[in-house]
Amino acid sequence: RRVKRVRSGQLKFTPTRLAICAAALLLGFAFGWILLTYGPEAYRGWRESSLLKNAGALMAKEDFDGATRAAREVLQLHHDSLPAFRILAEASEKQNKPETVAWRAQIARLEPGNVDSQLNLASAALRFGRLDTASKALDTVSPAQRDRAAYHVVAGWLARAQGNDADVETHFAAAVAQEPGNDLYQFNLAVLRVRSTTPEKRDEARKVLERLKGVPGYRAGSLRALLGDAIQMNDLPRADSLAQELQMS
Repeated sequence: RRVKRVRSGQLKFTPTRLAICAAALLLGFAFGWILLTYGPEAYRGWRESSLLKNAGALMAKEDFDGATRAAREVLQLHHDSLPAFRILAEASEKQNKPETVAWRAQIARLEPGNVDSQLNLASAALRFGRLDTASKALDTVSPAQRDRAAYHVVAGWLARAQGNDADVETHFAAAVAQEPGNDLYQFNLAVLRVRSTTPEKRDEARKVLERLKGVPGYRAGSLRALLGDAIQMNDLPRADSLAQELQMS
């Protein structure tokens, strides 16, 4: 029996086989191009998401240093990562670090139209004595947004830091007018007005402080303000009674 032998090195290419090879080659090039083009970006996106998730978990555990490290790694991948800046701002704020102002400034830069971001920057700047930064942040708030209670509170504290008592009362009163049920705003205004030379304002402030001394969180501050008022008015029996209440609290 004869056996047909195929000569070594000879391969017959049909049109179909050539088409299949060409298609496979094109698919290989296309896959390689996609991998080289989008692969690094996909990895960066995955890595950024993973780091942010880890940073959030560390914040929940109050591991502020660990959260800061993770957020800083995110910034190496994405220089303008808003979530990373927020984590850095919150972590540094919890640790009472001055760099809080820098991180809040980055957030305000990325959200120029966000009133809360500007107010957070102003508040942080006031906390660390950066009055110019606080003033500039408040200046960026549009006039239409300046009727908010939160704006008036921050503006009031800035006025106080600048020694402008008249503006302090104006802003604190505006905050109370916007949110009359807010005990913090009521407390701020009452502590200010209990020292007023206007009897009506002083009497109203006393009533507010008398109410707030029964509210947890405001008791000690209200008693101190009332005690100062009693001493200033030379009402010694009331001062003695308030001093005893304050000591017990």
